[in-house]
Amino acid sequence: MSVRDERTEQFLTRMGLVWKYVNDVTYLQLVPNWDGINLGRSKVKVEEAAMEYAAREEAGSMPPAPVLRETSDGFDPLDGIQRLLAKQLLSCTRFSAYIVTVESELLAKEIRIFANSALNGCHGESSQWTRRQAIQHLVIEGGMSCEEVARKGGWKLADVEDDRLYLDTDFKLRCIGAPEGLSKSLVLNIAEVMRPDDLKQAAKPIAEFCADLKRGHFTNGDAKPYVQAFFSVPRTKGKVHDHFAEALDDFRKQPDVKTRMEGRVSSRRNPDIQLRASMKSVLTTIDRLVATEEEIRYLDEFFHLANQIKSGLTKLARGPAVAKK
Repeated sequence: MSVRDERTEQFLTRMGLVWKYVNDVTYLQLVPNWDGINLGRSKVKVEEAAMEYAAREEAGSMPPAPVLRETSDGFDPLDGIQRLLAKQLLSCTRFSAYIVTVESELLAKEIRIFANSALNGCHGESSQWTRRQAIQHLVIEGGMSCEEVARKGGWKLADVEDDRLYLDTDFKLRCIGAPEGLSKSLVLNIAEVMRPDDLKQAAKPIAEFCADLKRGHFTNGDAKPYVQAFFSVPRTKGKVHDHFAEALDDFRKQPDVKTRMEGRVSSRRNPDIQLRASMKSVLTTIDRLVATEEEIRYLDEFFHLANQIKSGLTKLARGPAVAKK
């Protein structure tokens, strides 16, 4: 048998649900294909988790009861699929459960997504994965606000808004033929400079540009100047597609791009691109350290390096020295 669990009861109450705890539920009372949906995990069935729950139960540590939604077709598990699979491994035919009545499909999705992370399920997913699940299903598809999802998930609003922009832009790019697997930083870089009608008016060159960035293994630092140049085309009525096609051709003529497209690692990137990528990497590291509030020792050394960088940039701004005759 499963057991009552205070955290589960607090979670259900926090979600605004009326629940009841019952014994002797059978697998025959579950909906058909009861183990076919699990929004709280990247895989519906996690063998390692089910086996660990089974081992714990055999050792006398009873798992919390699953949460079942009462429907006209039977009980539908909203949380606890791995625990139900574990009981099957132990040849159990009956179990205890929390029974809830949920009329809203959106609320049912909320429970499926948040329960595993809120209740520290065995072999749970990362916070980032859960956050993106919540944004995709609750914000983009369900219409919830980023503020509400951030509050319920315990995440920073800025992280939720960034993920929402990334997921939304990545989906739109894939819809016009752009490749899957573009990095989040690269997609966000495109989102910053792309205009709402660009995808409609110049789908083909934009999709090909994205494919080239992926094929050339461009990082965000390498790609940023090219992305900005590509999307800085004039939006002349009736000629937007042609302008983007010309920008794509100009991009492909760049020496660094041509080298990458041929499948070789560039021996020397354009100096401005190389310098920008290096400095962006430093800024990214500083932003991460500030966000995590990590203590950095010997800061005077880094200020000294910053002064050296400033001095070097000043020399670059003056141009190359002229040799005296």
